[in-house]
Amino acid sequence: MSTPTAFAGNALRVTLKEAKESLYAVRGSMWAVISAIILSLMSYLLLTDAELSLLDQSEMLYIVVSLAVGLGLLASGILAGDSVAGERERATLESLLLTPVGRGPLILGKIGAILATWFLVFAISAPYILVIGSGTDLSVPALLYTFVLGTLCVAGFTSLTVGISCLISSGRSVTLAALAIFIAMAAPTLLGTVLQNSWFGIIYNALSPFAQVRLSLDSVIVDKEGLAIQLPHIGALAAFFVLAAAFAAIAARRISLEGGE
Repeated sequence: MSTPTAFAGNALRVTLKEAKESLYAVRGSMWAVISAIILSLMSYLLLTDAELSLLDQSEMLYIVVSLAVGLGLLASGILAGDSVAGERERATLESLLLTPVGRGPLILGKIGAILATWFLVFAISAPYILVIGSGTDLSVPALLYTFVLGTLCVAGFTSLTVGISCLISSGRSVTLAALAIFIAMAAPTLLGTVLQNSWFGIIYNALSPFAQVRLSLDSVIVDKEGLAIQLPHIGALAAFFVLAAAFAAIAARRISLEGGE
């Protein structure tokens, strides 16, 4: 078997093994329940609250899809923080490093397994997106763009966090770092229109992957703009993923049982 084929096969085996363990464990099912509860509450408020129900249907749909991606980012960040540093703390990393799988396929497999949680969150959010978007022609584009944009953003964030987890010995420290990055990406989206249009907002929108997701979803769902307008956002997210994956690959070479240097 050729080296690329062996690499892909080993990574796939790790992905399937880790995804099965994660999704059937408490932490995997916990995110499914949390996502369903939050999406249910938000959908209920959007449809029944006196003020929120006055929003345009496209704006309601935009809120739901943005929330789904945010939940995927939060879940992936917490799970990725435990992916390597947590194994090191539980003294199970040594056995993984001694397997013939290799560090590259091992890290890629862990990233793939964490992405499975995002796919679960997306699957849970799909019915809510369809219900909120019912009666319009926005449901299918909303699902498609949420999946593509969300997958690129979550994959990049997961790769970045797994790379950090390779270099830091404490799982708690990595999780806190992931949460800090998540807050930095997501919190400015709550800023008012004035700040969004200020120099800070312009810089934030250019640098934040989640802002790229938000801007593209707003363009597709609210402004009803086509694919050509979304290509810069998709390209920025793809670049983020490639850079984060490269960082994770470099960090994987420096994994030690005692932690990063």
